[in-house]
Amino acid sequence: MIRLDWDNIGRKTCKERIDSIKGSKYVQSIEVRASPSLDGYHVIINTFYTIPKGVEHFLRKEWWDDLNRLVMDMLSYTRARNVLFQSKIINGIELNEIPLYLYYRHKQNSKWLVENLRKKKE
Repeated sequence: MIRLDWDNIGRKTCKERIDSIKGSKYVQSIEVRASPSLDGYHVIINTFYTIPKGVEHFLRKEWWDDLNRLVMDMLSYTRARNVLFQSKIINGIELNEIPLYLYYRHKQNSKWLVENLRKKKE
């Protein structure tokens, strides 16, 4: 699993990045969430195969992960790495991530499907 933090981007840029990532034959699913502060997106990518750490760092850079976060993760061996906070407290108010979309495919050569995670299930 690869987690990306995209700050200060709009919906159009997010969609362009998702479309680019969907071009990788190793990606099985892409979940997009609005970050707790609502100034960007958290993206969780699942792959068909386990990705070695060195390759994961390369992919995170190629896929526009927050550079400061990436550098800290590369230099740290003693603490948790690749962490995205699902909630944030701002002025005493707890803000949470908002699930938006799940892009997925069942096999490497399958067509991409999308599920709107904001729709209420009846």
